[in-house]
Amino acid sequence: MSHRRAALEGCLLGCAVGDSICLPYEGLAPRRVAKVLRLPLKHRFLFGHGMVSDDTDHSVFVAQSLARNPVDPDGFVRCLAWRLRLWLLCLPAGIGMATLKSILRLWCGVSSSRSGVFSAGNGAAMRSAIIGVFHSEDDDLRYRFTQASSAITHSDPKAGFGARAVADLAAAAARNSNQIPISRLEEILIGAGEGDEWRETVQRTVNACRSRKIEEAVTPLGLKRGVSGYVLHTLPVAVAAWHIHFGDFRTTIETVVKLGGDTDTVAAIAGALAGISCAIEGIPDDWIDDIMDYPHSAAYISKLAETLDSGQTVDTGFSWLLFPRGILFTLTVLWHALLRILPPY
Repeated sequence: MSHRRAALEGCLLGCAVGDSICLPYEGLAPRRVAKVLRLPLKHRFLFGHGMVSDDTDHSVFVAQSLARNPVDPDGFVRCLAWRLRLWLLCLPAGIGMATLKSILRLWCGVSSSRSGVFSAGNGAAMRSAIIGVFHSEDDDLRYRFTQASSAITHSDPKAGFGARAVADLAAAAARNSNQIPISRLEEILIGAGEGDEWRETVQRTVNACRSRKIEEAVTPLGLKRGVSGYVLHTLPVAVAAWHIHFGDFRTTIETVVKLGGDTDTVAAIAGALAGISCAIEGIPDDWIDDIMDYPHSAAYISKLAETLDSGQTVDTGFSWLLFPRGILFTLTVLWHALLRILPPY
């Protein structure tokens, strides 16, 4: 297997595994997570198995669109926009408000360049790592594709900064299997955005990596309910968890879940970066094997990585099986919501 193929597969599977294994803890405060979490971490979403959420679905749609339009950002964004439109018809559970409003705008005829709403949520960042790997050698194309992907759902520049930071870090990881020095990490992050708030976010991230204490990324924020979906909260945690525990996929994800909040998205981003660094061999086998999902199964995701590497466009169409699958997913989410009203508190 080529290094590029391994990075593509590690990125997509790392995202799916992080997403699925942390999904049962989404929205829980750190204190509640500490009471219900059982280590070693295993899939516990559906009878000892895992399912993926919108984080993985979006990354798959981006990968499919890249396969069909590898060097044409306009064609890529049209393809991605139609996948998001059709995905909404499958009634996905847990869709972010910004993403929902943006897709409704797409259905109303608003162009994909203007459909995004003013939000700095982490939706754009959660799907940008695969762009970074795919265009790791071309800075200009990576920037254009990342911006196009972000603008579909988020118009706040901060959302774009976060997406670009993830893509650029993924590209750096794909080019070099060694850990990125902190000085280079800081340089990449600073180059992805601008403004005082962005620089403060970069500083929190760098401080956490330098001290090797993930708390440095969240303590200054006072997030008692856990890591929020605000991209400037999500990014430092995901990046620091990956950098501090470089090469250790399991510990990276376990670190994220203990912090609570938007665990599945934070773990999807951290998992994508960690998967690039350690490849599929570094992801626990049972975490991959116990994902019970279709059509975006672990097997399909591996096949999609092969498709991206080969330049073919086979098996990259939208699957309407996402509709019945979505019903099962929604029912399972409701079951977990019921369980959350029960102790321990």
